[in-house]
Amino acid sequence: MLMRGIPAKNMACHRGGWMKSASGSYEVRGKTLGIVGYGHIGTQVGVLAEGLGIQVLFHDVEPKLAMGNARPASSLRDLLAHSDVVTLHVPDTPATRMMIGESEIRAMRKGSMLINASRGTVVEIEPLAEALKDGHLAGAAVDVFPKEPKTNKDRFESPLVGIDNVLLTPHIGGSTQEAQVNIGGEVASKLIRYSDNGSTLSAVNFPEVQLPEHAGSRRLLHIHENRPGMLSAVNDVFSGSRVNVDAQFLQTRGSIGYVVIDIDADAQGANAMRQQLAALPGTLRTRLLY
Repeated sequence: MLMRGIPAKNMACHRGGWMKSASGSYEVRGKTLGIVGYGHIGTQVGVLAEGLGIQVLFHDVEPKLAMGNARPASSLRDLLAHSDVVTLHVPDTPATRMMIGESEIRAMRKGSMLINASRGTVVEIEPLAEALKDGHLAGAAVDVFPKEPKTNKDRFESPLVGIDNVLLTPHIGGSTQEAQVNIGGEVASKLIRYSDNGSTLSAVNFPEVQLPEHAGSRRLLHIHENRPGMLSAVNDVFSGSRVNVDAQFLQTRGSIGYVVIDIDADAQGANAMRQQLAALPGTLRTRLLY
C-alpha cells in the first residue's frame, strides 16, 4: 500500500479529490526490503517478501543464519542506505530505545519508506514526521507509539497525525480473532509449563529459565533478590548438607533472580533443603516442585 501511495490517495478521495496518476507509485518486485531484527518475525517477513520478488537485507545484533536468498547487511547504516523499505522487528531493550533517530532517518535512502510494528520506543517520532513532510521519506506505516492512549475513549495525539503519506494504526499488529485464540492457548500452555516444570521461557517481566527434566531428581525453585552472593549462598545449602546437584540454571532480570535446581535427594531431604533455602536472606519465594 505504501509503495502505491495508497494512504495519500485514500485521504484525497475522502476529501473529494481524485489522484489518478502513476506518479509516486511503484511495484514491489525488484525492490529491497531492509529488516532490522532478524528473529522469529523478521525471518518470516523476509520469506514472505521474497515470495513477492523482493530482495531482502537484514541486520541483527547477533549473527543469524539467512533464510532463502536474504543477505546480512554489514551494519545498520549499510542497511538503511540500501533499502527501499525498512521494517523494524526488535524488542524493547536499552539498546533499541530510540535506535532510529534523526541521524538514522536521514541515513535512509531518499524516497524510501519506514515500517514500525515492533515497539513504540524504537523510533523518534518528531524527526520521522519532519522527514515525511520535507519529502526525504516517501511514506511510513506506524502501529506503535512512545505514548499511546490508555483506553479507546482517550484521544490519540502524535506529530504524524495529518500527514497523508502515513498509515497509522492503533497498536493492532497482532490483534485478530485468530491471534487472540492462539495467544490464549499459548498463555495457558506456558502457565502449565511453569506449574509443572518451572520453565519461564518467553516471560516478559521475569527471568527466563528452561531446564530439561532429570529422571530421579527432586526439583527446587528459588526466587530471590538479585544481589551479590545469592548463588553462593544457595549452593552452600547443598554442599553443607552433602547433597549432590544434578543440574542448575540461574537467570536474572532487573532486581529478581530465579534459579532452578535438580538435586539427588529423597522427598524428606528435598523438603529440608527447601526450608533452608526459604530461610536465606534475600529469598523472595521457594518451592519444591517435585
